[in-house]
Amino acid sequence: MTVTCPEGHRSEATDYCDTCGSPIGAAPAPSGMPSPTPADLVAVDPGGESAADGSGATQTCPHCGGINVVDALFCEECGYDFTTGTPPMGSEPEAPDEPSDVVESDEPEVEPEPEVSSLDLAPAPDTHEVDGADAALPDESESLLDLPEPDAEHEPEADADPEPEPQPDPEPQPDPEPEPQPDPEPEPSAPPARKPRHTPPSRALSETWVVEIWVDPDWYAVQATEEACPSPGVPEIVRLTRSAALIGRPSGSLGVRPEVDSGADSAVSRRHAQLTSDGQRWWIEDLGSSNGTFVGQVGEPVPSSPITPGQRVEIDRDDRIYVGAWTRLVLRQATPAEERNEG
Repeated sequence: MTVTCPEGHRSEATDYCDTCGSPIGAAPAPSGMPSPTPADLVAVDPGGESAADGSGATQTCPHCGGINVVDALFCEECGYDFTTGTPPMGSEPEAPDEPSDVVESDEPEVEPEPEVSSLDLAPAPDTHEVDGADAALPDESESLLDLPEPDAEHEPEADADPEPEPQPDPEPQPDPEPEPQPDPEPEPSAPPARKPRHTPPSRALSETWVVEIWVDPDWYAVQATEEACPSPGVPEIVRLTRSAALIGRPSGSLGVRPEVDSGADSAVSRRHAQLTSDGQRWWIEDLGSSNGTFVGQVGEPVPSSPITPGQRVEIDRDDRIYVGAWTRLVLRQATPAEERNEG
C-alpha cells in the first residue's frame, strides 16, 4: 500500500516520502498549487486504485497539524496521544507576560520651576545709609599725618645674626633587619574537569547476547490503550553481536534501522532507546522517546516511573525493560545453540 507525497512521489511510508524525504501531509504546497488535503493522501494499492473503503483514511494531529493514519494511537511528528488527548512532554504553554502598570501618556513633560531661596528675596542695602556712616568716621589718613616722627638717634640697632653653632654629625644607624615573610600558602588544586559522557563506539562482543521481545499483557493493562493487544506467545529472539544496539521502529525515509525492531508496537518511537555494553555489563539509555523507557525487576509490579532521558542506567540480570504499549525486553547471554544460530 502506498501514498502520494506533496511532491507527487509514491511512498510506502506514510510519515516521510521514501523518494525525497518530505513530510507527508505537513509540508506547504509550492506557490501556485493548492495545499494537499487529507483526501489527496488516501492510500492506493499497487495497481493504482484508491482504497475508497476507508482503510487508508487519515487523521490530523490537533497539536502539530501532522497527518497520521486513522487508527494511530500517537502522532508520528510530536507524540500527541489521540486516545487521551494528552500533548507530548515538554510542550506546556508558556506563561503570558504580565502587563506593565506604567501607563504611557502622550502629554509633554512639564519641567518644574526652580525654587526661589529666601536669601534671594532679601532687600538690597540702602546705599545712602552706608555713605552716611562712612562720612561719620574720621579719616585715617589725616590722623596718621598728625603723628610726630620718631627720633632717628634713639632707634635701636638691629642685632646681627648670630653665627650658627656647628652641629655634630649624626651617628650612623644600623640597617633594620628585614621582617621574615610567611611562606605563601599553596593554592588548592582545581578539581579535574569532568569529561563529557559519550556513547562508547560499537565494537564486537567476546560473548554473544540476545534480547527477548515479549508481548506483556500486564504492561498493556497499565497503559490503558484502545489498540488491540496481540496474543502473547513465544518471544522473538534477537542476537546482539555489537556493543551498541538501537531499540525502535524502522523507517526507510529517515534511514532508521534498529537492531531491536519493535515495529509491531506503534507506541514505540523510531529511535526509542539504546543498549550499550563494555563486554561484561549493559546499560539502557532513553533517547528522548515520546512515551518513555521503564526498567523493572522480575517478580515485582510493573514500573510506573520512566528513566531520565539521556542518562544511562545499568541493567542487572533480573531486570526487565518496558517500552511502547505492550513490549517487554529481556537481555541475557545466548545459549550454545543460539550462539551457533540454531535456535
